[in-house]
Amino acid sequence: MACAAEGKGVDADSALAWIEVQLERQAQAAGLSLAIADASSGEALGCISLNARARPGMAPIGGPADGRLAFDVQVGTAGIGYWVLARARRRGRATTAVRLLTRWAMAEAGLRRVEALVEPANRPSLRVLERSSFRREGLLRDYLDLGDGTRRDDAYVYSLIPGDLPTG
Repeated sequence: MACAAEGKGVDADSALAWIEVQLERQAQAAGLSLAIADASSGEALGCISLNARARPGMAPIGGPADGRLAFDVQVGTAGIGYWVLARARRRGRATTAVRLLTRWAMAEAGLRRVEALVEPANRPSLRVLERSSFRREGLLRDYLDLGDGTRRDDAYVYSLIPGDLPTG
């Protein structure tokens, strides 16, 4: 099942609409969203996603009639995002999910690079990436739109490439 957004300030109808968007993204090869679930009960406690990245240096190639832009995809590269409900945090679930998905993405899906953008104040997320063998590459200043069009924040760039994975 895709990820529900309970506990993130989203009502059931909005959560279902979000799931539909994730399924559409997957059908268009623009991303893959999966639930982070409790191993015993199967309860969805969060979400993890791989997201297509635009090919650097390329202008948009058009898009659907709704006004969205389409880009050439940077083959072999994806962004990663994840969240876990507050009541289920501090149990290693995000770290386990990141490790499992990135190892699968490189071994089975043929990715050569997975990137993450994280707000500098989000220490728990930074720890998840560092525990998952990601390396910090730099800081993008005033890069992230925080959703309302008026607030922005910096973002650390982290990446994982096959040579960063632990052996054995």
